[in-house]
Amino acid sequence: MNPNRPDQTRPITFQWALALTFVAWFVEVILTMLLRPALLRNGMQPMAAASLIRVACYGLVFSTLLHASGLSYRKLFHEGGASVAATLGLLGPPILLMVPLILLLDGLAMVGIEALLPFSADDARMITQMTSGGIGIWVLVCVIAPFVEEMFFRGILLRGMLGRYARADATVYSAFVFGVAHLNIYQFVIAFAIGLFAAALYCRTRSLWPGIVLHAGLNTGVMISAAMAPDSTALEAPLSVWALAVPLGLAGAWMLRRLLWYPRGAGAAEGQS
Repeated sequence: MNPNRPDQTRPITFQWALALTFVAWFVEVILTMLLRPALLRNGMQPMAAASLIRVACYGLVFSTLLHASGLSYRKLFHEGGASVAATLGLLGPPILLMVPLILLLDGLAMVGIEALLPFSADDARMITQMTSGGIGIWVLVCVIAPFVEEMFFRGILLRGMLGRYARADATVYSAFVFGVAHLNIYQFVIAFAIGLFAAALYCRTRSLWPGIVLHAGLNTGVMISAAMAPDSTALEAPLSVWALAVPLGLAGAWMLRRLLWYPRGAGAAEGQS
């Protein structure tokens, strides 16, 4: 890609964002048909193979869109007023402080959803397989997937919708598309909520790095929880866990508010007013 080529990113409608997500899903189906048998024959666990194929399909669609837009990777990842180091140094800690509380609240939401729509045998097996793929699945889920998905959903889709809609509308639309992309009601709830949060972070910083930190932290937390207590729910979490997660999460939220939203224009990592 020519770094001197002007940014030709065009506004994206909500319908186009859904269509592009469908294209990514269709590419995933094709790649699954072509690659999954070979990956399984070579000893890769089913969940690891599925994760690798999903990352590959989003990367393929994303790379095509990025090339068409003429957008450089540097500008895609960060074009805020503060440096990358300052953005990560200021916003990374409060974001990570919020992760345990977000996971517990998601667990409560899951309890309610499961009461209405109980897990099938396939859903339960998927959770068990999540942590049985060795170090490869951990790297894919906790490191590679956050990068690729943030680049696609916030770097391309949200960025495009911000050129078409008001910020609030683009935020909600992009979060909905992010939730739909997970293809099941259980993940839709947390994905929609995290999509709102990640979109808000991007709008305030014009950087993908805060969303990547959030995404990686949550995925890592989910993997650790699934490995340590695959059959437990948020209702069964020890009181000490809640006693630690709640104040830390609230402290993280307060710090982010002070840095990015209050007082307006005072956040050192804020990319725009």
